[in-house]
This record gives sequence, structure tokens and C-alpha cells, in this order.
Amino acid sequence: MGCAVRLLLPVAAKRLTTARRLSTSTSPPATAVLYDHHGPPDQVLRVAELPAAEIGDRDVCVRMLAAPINPSDLNRVEGVYPVRPPLPAAVAGYEGVGQVHALGGAVDSALLSPGDWVIPSPPSLGTWQTYIVKPASAWHRVRSDVPPQYAATVTVNPLTALRMLQHFVNLTPGDTLVQNGATSIVGQCVIQLAKLHGLRTINIIRDRPGSEEAKDKLKQLGADQVFTESQLDIKNIKSLLVLLPTGLCISVS
Repeated sequence: MGCAVRLLLPVAAKRLTTARRLSTSTSPPATAVLYDHHGPPDQVLRVAELPAAEIGDRDVCVRMLAAPINPSDLNRVEGVYPVRPPLPAAVAGYEGVGQVHALGGAVDSALLSPGDWVIPSPPSLGTWQTYIVKPASAWHRVRSDVPPQYAATVTVNPLTALRMLQHFVNLTPGDTLVQNGATSIVGQCVIQLAKLHGLRTINIIRDRPGSEEAKDKLKQLGADQVFTESQLDIKNIKSLLVLLPTGLCISVS
């Protein structure tokens, strides 16, 4: 579930257009990355101009600031992910962060205001475009004093890690958890959240070039122990077990 984060639609704050409230109008035309059929992303994705969309009384028009590229985004394009948008002309992208550009006249100002930073909540399809119009209930306000790449990627991987730590087993400070795939973005989030909550982590990674550097990186994030798969060979496991901290162990994959 890791992601190689790229800013798809970076926008400098000084270039943002003035947000406004309106009764009924249309959004600016949008530039979007979309596809008409499933296949390899480098073959089926295309950039197109979309016409202005009507902004209803309870809608919000958001100018996207940044959107990541996750493996799940590419899987949707390939047609191998369970949740897929209808074709043709499906706009790619599942999460991201944007700034409120315009509000419908009936949108509660206590909920959203012009200039607010927002993320789609829950995540929704079609974030790889410059302007999106959705009902106000589809947006969640977030802080604007964090780097946009953080806000753009908070929905999927960090919240997956938080859910795994809090919604399945009642963990308390001093407990220990075991996870494989520790170099994934979810795995790295698990390590950091566990450290924050006083939990210890035993982390398993693949044997491949750079594994020692990966171990060092995970330990800098707060990992207590990091092992490669080969270190868990039956001949080694007994000696390793005596080094492990006591406490509750759960498996997170």
C-alpha cells in the first residue's frame, strides 16, 4: 500500500485565484488526467480540457493544489482494483488537497469558507484535475499550515495505519506489535504512530539491495527492531526471540 508521492497539480499560493461565494454559477474549465478504457497507465491516460461545471446551491468548487500517485490509483486505471469509476472519460486520482474556490449560496459558512483547504472525505474518484465541483458534504476542512504533500496524502495510508492500531486490538503503552511490509508507506506510518503512543514495533522487510539502509531509515522513524526475511529462518529465530521485548504481539501486514 505504499505510494510514490508526486505533486500532480502544484499551485503556488500567490497564484491562487480569489475564492468567492455565489448563488448559482459555473466552475472554471478544468484540465484533467483521464482514461477511456483500462490498460497500462502510460498507454491509456490522456490529458484533456473539461468544460465548466455548474455549481449548485449546495455545491463547492475546489481548486486542487496537489494529488498523489498511489499504486491503487494505477490499479484502477489498469482495471484490477475492486472500486473503479465508470468509463469512458474516467478522471484518475483518489485523494488530494484543494482550496475552496467558490461556494453555492446555501453552503453553511460554519462548515466551509472561501480559501479553506479541503480534502475529499471519504476519498473519491477524480482528483487528478484542476477544478472539482461536489456537494459540500463531500469535503472535509484541513489545516492550511502544513505542506500540501502531507495534506494530500493523509487520507489513505496514515488513516489505514491508525485504524489498524486502534480498531482491532486494544493496545496499551508498552505493548509490542509485529508487521511485515514495513517499508511501505502504511508500514512507516504504523511505526511513527506506534512510537507516538508508546508501542514497540518489530518490523520485517524483504531481502534486497539496500536493505541495511532501509533498516536505518525505519529505526530513525522509531522502529525498535527490523529484520529481513532471511533473518527469520528457522535456524535463527530462536536466538532472535530472546532479544525481543515482552508484551502483546499482533501481526500487521
